[in-house]
Amino acid sequence: MKTETKISLFIISLCVVTCLFLASCKKITPGSYAQNEPKPEDTTTWEWKYTYKGTLPNWGGSTNNELVGTRWVLTKVVTAFATSYPNDTIEFVSNNQYKCNFYALRTYTLTAGVASTNKTLTLNYFLPFGGSHYSGEVGQYFVSDGQINNAEFKNIQNSTATVRAWFLKL
Repeated sequence: MKTETKISLFIISLCVVTCLFLASCKKITPGSYAQNEPKPEDTTTWEWKYTYKGTLPNWGGSTNNELVGTRWVLTKVVTAFATSYPNDTIEFVSNNQYKCNFYALRTYTLTAGVASTNKTLTLNYFLPFGGSHYSGEVGQYFVSDGQINNAEFKNIQNSTATVRAWFLKL
């Protein structure tokens, strides 16, 4: 095959590929330049007839709690067979997250007790107690008092495992 024929076939092939590429592109009409516009929200569904779109409001959960921004020291822990003095630091950084010894964030909840003046503090993945989820009753004014004394924390996943703990606010 002659060189001229090869060049002609190459140019024809290039033109065909270019035409196919251009034909596959989406045409943009004047005035519709926005990309990835969010789909308009459908307000005709049943959820929109109710306040909060059918979800329950937060009635006294861990919103705007007084623990946010406070730091505590775990001074004493008593389990079934041993007493230890760990000296771990717990910092409550938001309404539902804490740091233990300045490591990774973990979740917690602080709720008002039902028919009680106490509050329930649940520490998820709490390493000083073994890394599981522990929940305990603390006094109503424990933050302003600056201490938690002899509070019984129960393992949520194993209710027979309990820990008694003492905390001091820094």
